[in-house]
Amino acid sequence: MGLRAVVTPEVNAAVLDTPVLDELQLEQFKHDEMYHREIARLTTQDRLKHMALHFAKYAGNLAEAGDNQDALKKAVTDTFVIAVSTANILNVRLPEALSEGAIESAVEPFATVLMIHAGRMAAACEKLDHLEDFAFRPVIRERAIALLRAAAAEAVRNDWNIVELVRTRLAGVKRKMIFHGRL
Repeated sequence: MGLRAVVTPEVNAAVLDTPVLDELQLEQFKHDEMYHREIARLTTQDRLKHMALHFAKYAGNLAEAGDNQDALKKAVTDTFVIAVSTANILNVRLPEALSEGAIESAVEPFATVLMIHAGRMAAACEKLDHLEDFAFRPVIRERAIALLRAAAAEAVRNDWNIVELVRTRLAGVKRKMIFHGRL
């Protein structure tokens, strides 16, 4: 099944510049520790399952939204955020993981790519629950990185600045906390 088509290396460098990606990954770690303490304190297995549920939720939201561009932009942004968070849970340094190739753009619509990868990630989590002899970690890692690449590519295709979208999204979440601006 042809899920990938390579985007140019120039786009890859522009969107996933190492210093910017490093900073986003650190910002996400700090954000998760401070603003999502209830998730940060779960076991690694439960945190990974939580991330798989996020991806599934975004896929469902997109399926419901149809051609709504605002819903697509939100799902792309949230997918990127949760992919970074998943990489952090797995202790994966994204610039190194992404250096293996260019950003890939889906031949299928973003919603389809999201559904496929979210489903595979959920299957890996389910196998983990059953203690099946299955390499769940590499599958979850691969799917999270694929989703990050797909979100970045979709942002490029729509001429959206993924870094600005992510920072704006996280700022909105932060404002909901009663101690926002005081920590």
